[in-house]
Amino acid sequence: MQMLQHRTSVCRTTRRVQMLASSNSSSAKKVIGSQRGSSPAASGCKKPRLTPTAAGAYLTSVNSPRRMGATKAAAADANGSSCEYDAVVIGGGSAGVRAARTAAENGARVALVELPFAFLSSAEKGGVGGTCVLRGCVPKKLLLFATEFKTEIESSKGFGWTNASAGELDWSAFMSAKREELQRINKGYKEGLVNAGVELLEGRGVVKGPHEVEVDGRSINTRNIVIATGGQPSRIPIPGAEHAIISDQLLELESMPKVVTLIGGGYIGMEFAGMFARLGCEVHVVARQELPLAPRFDQEVCEFFAEQCTASAGIHMHMGCNPTEIVRESDGTLTVKLEPKEKKDSGDKESGKADKPSSQGNGSSGSGCSEIRGNQQVVLAVGRAAKTKGLGLEEVGVEMGKKGSVKVDEHSRTNIPSIWAVGDVTSRIALTPVAIMEGQDVGLSIATGQDVTPNYDAVPSACFSWPYVATVGLTEGEAASKELSFEVYSHSFSPLRAHLAARASPDKPLQRCLVKMLCEPGGGKLLGLHMVGEEAPEIIQGFALALKLGTTKQQVDSLIGIHPTSAEEVLGLKGPTRSYRDGKQQDGKQEEAAGKGQGKGKAEESPVKASHAG
Repeated sequence: MQMLQHRTSVCRTTRRVQMLASSNSSSAKKVIGSQRGSSPAASGCKKPRLTPTAAGAYLTSVNSPRRMGATKAAAADANGSSCEYDAVVIGGGSAGVRAARTAAENGARVALVELPFAFLSSAEKGGVGGTCVLRGCVPKKLLLFATEFKTEIESSKGFGWTNASAGELDWSAFMSAKREELQRINKGYKEGLVNAGVELLEGRGVVKGPHEVEVDGRSINTRNIVIATGGQPSRIPIPGAEHAIISDQLLELESMPKVVTLIGGGYIGMEFAGMFARLGCEVHVVARQELPLAPRFDQEVCEFFAEQCTASAGIHMHMGCNPTEIVRESDGTLTVKLEPKEKKDSGDKESGKADKPSSQGNGSSGSGCSEIRGNQQVVLAVGRAAKTKGLGLEEVGVEMGKKGSVKVDEHSRTNIPSIWAVGDVTSRIALTPVAIMEGQDVGLSIATGQDVTPNYDAVPSACFSWPYVATVGLTEGEAASKELSFEVYSHSFSPLRAHLAARASPDKPLQRCLVKMLCEPGGGKLLGLHMVGEEAPEIIQGFALALKLGTTKQQVDSLIGIHPTSAEEVLGLKGPTRSYRDGKQQDGKQEEAAGKGQGKGKAEESPVKASHAG
């Protein structure tokens, strides 16, 4: 895309910010104050409003799935011509940074407000990069890499490395390396903003009106305000909850816990459970739902995953249980007291039923609900809530949603036309790539004068647990609830490397993987693809494009696979395992398959794909 030329005033601001890049924040604030003057409409603020030129022409000429219309926000108020900025973005996470950079690179005058950097966030601390970079995706993946070395070295004994030993993880050394890497990325994000022409304001931003933001007492006038403050870990109101930590703190512990209980069976809980299990820790997972990762993932996938968690990973799963109290014992350890989930909760959305009630799974609901003793740490992984407290949104009339989230329309605009919101703060799809997409679209909307609508079709996602789980498209339950006609192909297998790796631990069951595909009847258009096992996220990422482009199963089956890989298991799936017409499972050979992927209708099992044998 041909980039719009920055106005002369923006270029001057950019040069001034670049000269201040190595200065401390207080110096930067002085420059901001001198630019602003003593009144909101200081000299230099009266600028002509943006016009949709090169970027706008590009957007209207491309055959894009995103729908656009005339924007209201680029010229939303009568005072727009006296604003200092075209946009002020509050929040420097993935969504906010992308919104700011996109708008600035397309000619808008943009400022981004973010709290000073710290590894642990608080009301006073944050940092450019946000949750994903500083306290979520990136440090979590670094810890995952560290833990995988141990299991890889242990598995190598089955391949002949008889004297291989993983030793012990130097937790302090890992933490030091992790912190250095996060500081490097944080610096890179700041430099990227400066190079794009974004003015970085360090402090706490509060919305004072449709076109006014206050940063540590300084008033700023802007045509548009973008809320991108993300989310924060939720807590539960039970006695002793103060003894538990949240995921942010887990990534900043001074020592590795040998016994840990994670309360919550979603992404966060299962990812950390897998990591600590790899390190040889005793790991317990407590969750109200009957299956881990439900209802976000397909039920058959969740059932298969639960089996692998206990059989291969050795994680103690306490499903269908409510934590009632956390007690600190005299020896300093923590006891988590549990009770079975109440029967009346069985039908609510939080019960974790992915599709239909399961006829099997990880024990009956409420089994193992007594107490878990000897914990060195208890981690609350019960979801996240929007981080909007103290932003002033309700005071200026912004309509709010559940758990403090910001309500937006299909263009990410709130009920106040000049105020937008993107990322986890809106409680739509809480994934970093989705937040980036939303930020980019809002940045384009502001800079070009045309609304850009985010496209949520075929959004892939993955849980970096043990084993990995990845998905794109519809689950079996979702397809049935939409009353679609479709076929289900399901196949489980042991990856090639698992057979020799198992020789190192003959007492453990053989590692298995699952591939599941949904398509229209007759091997038609793909509707959903799900996988459990090694390389699942990388494999699903590639097939997500096929699903988004409307590829059929017949076309997938016509591909020549790369051998030997787990990815080739997606090609030529036999079946179907079962089929549906208008959302109802069909009678016949699959009649015994009760409840979407259970009993005799479960995935076809094979010890290893035939092609691997020769």
